[in-house]
Order: sequence, then C-alpha cells, then structure tokens
Amino acid sequence: MNKLLIGTAVAALLVTPAVAGPVALTVGGYYNAVVYSQDVDTTDTRDIGIHNDNEIIFKGKGKTKNGLTIGFQVQLEGEGAADTTGDTADGSSKAKKVDFIDENYIYVKGGFGKVEIGAENNAAYKQQVSAPKIFGWKTYDNNFKTWSKVSSFDKPLMDGIDGDALKINYYSPKVNGFQIAYSMTPDASDRDGDTDLYSDSGSGSATAYGVKYSGKIAGMKVKASYGINELDEDTGETEKKDTAMGLSVSSGNVTLGGAVTNFERGNDETDIMHYGIEYKLSKATKIGLIMHTQETEEDNATTDTDIMVVGGSTKIGSGAKLTYTYETVDDEVKGDSTFMGVGLLLKF
Repeated sequence: MNKLLIGTAVAALLVTPAVAGPVALTVGGYYNAVVYSQDVDTTDTRDIGIHNDNEIIFKGKGKTKNGLTIGFQVQLEGEGAADTTGDTADGSSKAKKVDFIDENYIYVKGGFGKVEIGAENNAAYKQQVSAPKIFGWKTYDNNFKTWSKVSSFDKPLMDGIDGDALKINYYSPKVNGFQIAYSMTPDASDRDGDTDLYSDSGSGSATAYGVKYSGKIAGMKVKASYGINELDEDTGETEKKDTAMGLSVSSGNVTLGGAVTNFERGNDETDIMHYGIEYKLSKATKIGLIMHTQETEEDNATTDTDIMVVGGSTKIGSGAKLTYTYETVDDEVKGDSTFMGVGLLLKF
C-alpha cells in the first residue's frame, strides 16, 4: 500500500508539466483571544487571565494546462516563546530554536483525488467528525489548555502518533458521498515536521486509514467518519494505535454530533467520548452543550475525567464572533475546576 501511495504521489507530480497561469497567493488566518476566570482545587490560579491562539495562513493555488489543481499551504504561528530548558557547559541556560512554522505542504488535485506532501496531520485525522463548533472553534482541540493543565484530558483526535511529521496524504474522489483517505509517515519521531535527512531515528513509521461520508438522509445533513492510525514500531518501541468513530446529524436549527476514540499505548489505554448539541437561535447566534467523558488506564490504575461546557457565540461583524463559555472539570486525581470566559474570534 505504501508503494502504491508513493507511485500515486510521483504520478501526480509528473503529470503537472506546466502551469496555465501564475499561482495565486492569498493570506488569511484567525486570532482567538479569551479573558477568563478559573478556579482549580489543587492549583493557584489568577483571578483574571488571558488566553490567545492565532495563526497566519498562506495559501497558493493554480491550474495546470491539463486541468489539475496545484497549491500549497504554510501556517505561521502567531505567538510562542523560546525554550530555555537547555543548559550550556557552564551550567547557564541557553535558548533553543523555536519553529514558528506549523503545518506546511504542497498538493495536487484532479480526477484521481488529492495528494498532499509535507508537514501536515494525517488524512484520517483531517477527516474526523466530532462535536459541533458552538464557539466557531473546536472545543476538542482545546488550544487554550484550560483542561489539559488541570486534568488528565486528552484530545479525541488521531494526531498523537505522528502529529505534523513529514508525510504523504491521499484522498480518493468522493463517490456517493464516501471518501477514502490514506497516509504514510516515513519517520514519526519528530512530529513537528523536521525529520533529519537520510538518518533513521529507529522510532518507526506510521500509517493511517480513514473513510468519511457526507450527504443527506431523510432530509437531514449527515456526516460520519472512521479512522485508524498505527505506529509501525521498530524493535523496542512501544505499541501505539489510535481508533476513532464520529457522527454528526443536522436538522433545521439543531446539530448533534460526537466522537468515540480509543488510544492504545502498550499496556495503557484511554477511552474518550466527546459529544454535544448545538442550537441556532438566529443567523448570528448559536448556543450549545459539550460533554467530554474519559477513562484512562495507566500502570494498572484507572482515572476518570468528566468535562461539561455550556456556551455559544454571536456574530458581531464580518469574520468576527463574540464567544462566551462556562466549563466544569471533574478529575479523580487532580480535583475539580471551573472556568468562565468571554472572547473575541476573528477570521480573515
């Protein structure tokens, strides 16, 4: 299968001998900022804090003379800081290089489907269906880390094995609403997409398979997904496998959706259900409820984590949304937490 994928990628590149016109460049992205108040049983927290998450995204797109679409994407992280944990010979700290470029890849799209080559999440992950986006952003990504810092929270996503490591993604053409995806990651050791040239880390490669359905059934919009991501480990590496199923159904102003995810890391295992409901009050406003239940078995001990999110968003202008949320966390080990926040999400 890997050789077939490589052949498809090579063929896709070879059949693009000339571009009909210049590749058009567009710049977009998002900025998400939240002012919050958080109370945690086991940790001292600020009365008032600020979270932010932002990216500038460069996209290029063009057409070849034989009708294929070619393009690229480069994501620039808008915030971050140098890691000063490295020590020099004299014992002083030395700032390490920080990569501010996130996902970056090229692609070719045509009658054969779509091929992506570069530093990007695996194709099965990108197909995943989960809870509705009641804020305009995905609660299950939780880039603000409001849960992971105070609990055993894991994202219900299949990106924990290979992340943004360099890979080839393939998506088949859609047939009757169904699309198949496959990924091959030669070296899953550096998940930021900075694999050393030629050298073999000995940490194994990764493969991912996925299928997604999008269509209408009985007048309702339906999305469903299933995917597997596995580490093809080298000798001595811990077995890793992610499996996820997702379903979303929309009828009128109501959307129900969620995902069931299982992570295997050797003898340790995590089971997650992340689901919710969204209701559109108007064209501008939507509210909802998100639930996250998680059971983690590690070193023969089981930890339960339950999260509830109530909130919504209101469109206040073109590309601008006001977000508001109240969240509770119940973790058997790290205690209880509450979080309340009001934010502004800009997409451009």
